[in-house]
Amino acid sequence: MIAPAIFLGMLAVVLVLPAAHWLASARWTVREPRAALVLWQALGLSSGLAAVGAVLMLGLSPLGSTVAEAASAWLAAIARGDLTAGLGPVHLLLVCLAVVLFSRLVGVLLLSLWRTARTRRRHREVVDLVGTPYERDRSATVLDHPHAAAYCLPGVRGRVVLTQGVMHLLDDAELDAVLAHEHAHLSERHDLVVLPFAAWTAALPWLPPVRAAGGAVGRLVEMVADDRACFGCERHVLAAALARLGSAARGSAPAGALGVAEAAVLDRVHRLLAPPRRTPWRRRTAYLAAAGMVALAMILPWVSLPL
Repeated sequence: MIAPAIFLGMLAVVLVLPAAHWLASARWTVREPRAALVLWQALGLSSGLAAVGAVLMLGLSPLGSTVAEAASAWLAAIARGDLTAGLGPVHLLLVCLAVVLFSRLVGVLLLSLWRTARTRRRHREVVDLVGTPYERDRSATVLDHPHAAAYCLPGVRGRVVLTQGVMHLLDDAELDAVLAHEHAHLSERHDLVVLPFAAWTAALPWLPPVRAAGGAVGRLVEMVADDRACFGCERHVLAAALARLGSAARGSAPAGALGVAEAAVLDRVHRLLAPPRRTPWRRRTAYLAAAGMVALAMILPWVSLPL
């Protein structure tokens, strides 16, 4: 089990360091943002599985050539009353390290999910209390606030929130484009796409590529929402709305919300006015690479490779 553990460890290092850095700085992602998001998700999942799997396999290596054999041997030892299954201190320490690493990654994700859900619930309660329904779209709520802002609060009962400031800033066509953008966030549950990377950054804040991942994913979800919004509005109308909001908005959207003018506004305006040529071969390559990474991280612990 040493050989697949070494391969898994190398895979984790490659994914967390050079691969994440390359993907965060890649220029092709503006052409295929949805495929790039899938690749980011696969990279995050595969790197976590590979890191935990490599450490666990090294710890269990004396018990068998695969994780299945090692687990079977340990259960048999437990049945005989030997809780350590004959593992030495170093191997037991590696097993404990794998458990701690897995617990940290999952624990930070669950904690981030709970905190974000709590923040959104409180914000929705305030919005429902002080806001009024938007007469042209009853699913949106208007807040009596002079600053221009438009954002959504994802969840089971998602909200699109507009302020009086943005109502005065944009015309009806631009408001419709902004609403289409925010509804795209809600329908595609982009909050669930962004959340794991925020948790990943919280779990591994000392790694620059991990920190860069959150910003890259945030920009990509905005591009995906822009593209979907353009199915029902003109690209130049959404571009104008973004430009106005980008220059007038003060600060960022509230915690737990997704704002229409949050990320790389100038780049998104340029992309809307001069759409990049789509590249199907890059899209297919990204999907294949994503599937390959996840499959490799999941299969290696269950195979025996010669060293």
